Amino acid sequence: MGKIILVTGTSSGAGKSTIVTALCRILSDMGYRVAPFKASNMSRNSVSLDDGSEIARAQWLQAVAARVSPSKEMNPVLLKPEGNRASQVILDGRSCGVMDIAAYREFLATKARDVVGRSLRKLAESYQVVVAEGAGSPAEINITDYDLANTFVLENFNPVTILVADIDRGGAFASILGTLSLMRNPSSVRGIIINRMQGDASMLGPGISAIENRTGTMFLGVVPMFHDLAIPGEDSLDYHRERLTGSRICVIKTPYMENYSDVDPLVSFGIGFTFVDGGNSDILRCCELIVLPGSKNVFLDLEYLRETGLERSILEAKSQGKKIIGICGGFQILGMEISDPGGVQSHGGTFRGLGLLDVDFTYSGLKTTRQVEYITKVPQSAPEKWFRGYEIHYGYAQRTGEPPMNLTRNGDEGAVSSDSRIFGTNIHGILENTTFLGYLLHAEIHDDYSRSLERHIDRLATVIRDNVDIAAILRFIS
Repeated sequence: MGKIILVTGTSSGAGKSTIVTALCRILSDMGYRVAPFKASNMSRNSVSLDDGSEIARAQWLQAVAARVSPSKEMNPVLLKPEGNRASQVILDGRSCGVMDIAAYREFLATKARDVVGRSLRKLAESYQVVVAEGAGSPAEINITDYDLANTFVLENFNPVTILVADIDRGGAFASILGTLSLMRNPSSVRGIIINRMQGDASMLGPGISAIENRTGTMFLGVVPMFHDLAIPGEDSLDYHRERLTGSRICVIKTPYMENYSDVDPLVSFGIGFTFVDGGNSDILRCCELIVLPGSKNVFLDLEYLRETGLERSILEAKSQGKKIIGICGGFQILGMEISDPGGVQSHGGTFRGLGLLDVDFTYSGLKTTRQVEYITKVPQSAPEKWFRGYEIHYGYAQRTGEPPMNLTRNGDEGAVSSDSRIFGTNIHGILENTTFLGYLLHAEIHDDYSRSLERHIDRLATVIRDNVDIAAILRFIS
């Protein structure tokens, strides 16, 4: 059986995902067969795998860092919030439908624990090291009995635990001491990392000594704040604002935006973008391209566009000749009508889209999750090069007057307007396609997203390696 490292945090957003990603790359560089794991993740940012399984994109990224193929065992439970205190639940890579809090707690007691335990055991049998990520904090004593990502792993798998605290928020030492006081199995915590330090780290010396003397737990290092790494975020907290602002591209930010990782290439390529909501829609007049990303609830996001005046602003931008692309839910919003006869995402009925593409959509209970190879038909002079992306959506599109945007191994896909200025596709990752993105921006992009991502992961690993006692971590698992 392989060793298990559990990276927990004093709070959400403390930097657990970042540390896990870095450790996966560092251990892989050292020759270990290493795999990531997160028992339960809450995020609208997901990805489809080769077998059609759906997992959080954060664990996909960590698998890339570990240089292994991502699998459903790496994220056995994924919650995708839908509003009204309900979430779509993905178990073992497949959707179990939408559950409220009471139903989810019953689900935890009857099914989830077994799947989580089986998944972690399978990974531990297949890899030398599993780097597991906690969720939130292990000291959230109000939900300890339902805490799969921290407490369940701590009590059933005896991991080597590392605690991460965010110094930038303030109160880091109190958070560390409080977490160790309230969590179960605090003796499993072998080391502490302080994250996002700005300024002179030596100023932390007295606090570090006091915590070590009081708890007997060593500090492994202090990680500096860094701003120049284009590492994809885990969930909406990482996308509350632009990580690289640019005026050429505007991304419509709706309340139920999902698969926000579609904009990651804009950061990786150094282009940037600006989020647009109901408060700054005037900026649409100045941009070259408008992106409507995915949506967890297309119908509520359509209401938002209309109530805030964004619909009118988008239509005005179209009349000014701006290019507009809708991805997945954004594709549906650009269409003529969206029907949901079975009430999959609404109370049923037919809804009017923005009418910018002559395409109708019909929801069904069947969820499509698959990877896809495609050739873009835009521009028409584009070389016939196959790119890879993935689909995650309910229902299907019916083109009536528009030509397809892409050719996939499964046939035509997406739609493009007759003037080649409005585009719609269900393919996530479409902006990784440098040929198509270059066409949208009238520019040549001399880069490759996969290579760019690898460079940033390596730089992250270097930062962590230079500031964290990796030798101590190796001693813990030896």
